[in-house]
Amino acid sequence: MTTTPNLALPFIDAAQAQKEVTHNEALILLDALVQGRVKGRHLSAPPAAPAEGEAWIVGPGATGAWTGQSGRIALWQSGWRFLVPRAGWRLWDEQAQRLVTFSGSAWGDLPAEAMQIPTLALGWIGYGSGYASPRYWRDAHGRVSIEGLMQAGSDGTVFTLLAGYRPPARLMFACWSGGGAYRVDVTPAGEVILQGSNAVFSSLAGITFLAAG
Repeated sequence: MTTTPNLALPFIDAAQAQKEVTHNEALILLDALVQGRVKGRHLSAPPAAPAEGEAWIVGPGATGAWTGQSGRIALWQSGWRFLVPRAGWRLWDEQAQRLVTFSGSAWGDLPAEAMQIPTLALGWIGYGSGYASPRYWRDAHGRVSIEGLMQAGSDGTVFTLLAGYRPPARLMFACWSGGGAYRVDVTPAGEVILQGSNAVFSSLAGITFLAAG
């Protein structure tokens, strides 16, 4: 029996008997892998009472019915089925509450995107003295975080976020400065706007949101 190149779904051969068996096998695999999720990825022994359709990434040192299957996807469907992952596959890990990806040799968290260092306007400069200057990044789930300490500037748009790092609507945050709490707005155009900042120091710590679509 031949299979598809990516998900190894079985083809129905010409003049094949019991075509429904092959068709149902393909549906089971699709159900497990499309928008796929697993209960966890560190379990090394099979659970005592799995429910139909539940799946795990088999942990190292697998035992029992999982012996020899470490790193594979164990799917319970009237018995254990083991799916061999391919590089780039992604699954939702219900236990960790995050996406995981297969590198070709191991499962791991999706990497965060590179740190972005903005050019500051309005006279602002990094605070120095060992404190991180303003920076921002987006994690594997699309959540953007802004942080860093700066000094010597004034109110207004201090920098603009790159496309892909912007919120779907205008957001307001309370941050801390040498004069106490102050306001930071982040707009859908990416503007990071300060109101009530303090030139002695102003922090951007605590700004986080989900990027637009």
